[in-house]
Amino acid sequence: MSTARINGKAYDSSDVNVAILGRPIIEVTEVSYNSEREHQLNYRLGSGKPSSYSEGKYSYSASITLLMSEVVGIENAMGGDKDITKIKPFPITVAYLNDDNDIVVDVITAKFQSQGREVDGEMGLSKQFDLFVLNIEYNK
Repeated sequence: MSTARINGKAYDSSDVNVAILGRPIIEVTEVSYNSEREHQLNYRLGSGKPSSYSEGKYSYSASITLLMSEVVGIENAMGGDKDITKIKPFPITVAYLNDDNDIVVDVITAKFQSQGREVDGEMGLSKQFDLFVLNIEYNK
């Protein structure tokens, strides 16, 4: 049985389901995603200590590591032009059991930023893809 990693934590692959464009992805080895929000300290006139704070815009980052067989499957599903960077933003659904055996479903709206191959002397042929992320919905 293989393992999958979500944000650095290892899970048994049978406990993790990932779908891209509604298609279940069997051979994913890692998904990592993060959201961040701007924060700013506010100061009163004449004071050197903050009196409040403001919150700003969100920013997101994500990457996914796929076996090449899954990448080729996505390319083939495109038809003629197999450039995966041309796929419009799509949902990536990540569902897994947390430590309390609760089902957690996160939805990442993103698109591929790059396309490529990574071939080495090891048994697995996988590639990490950085994603251009528009939104992340946690525990949907």
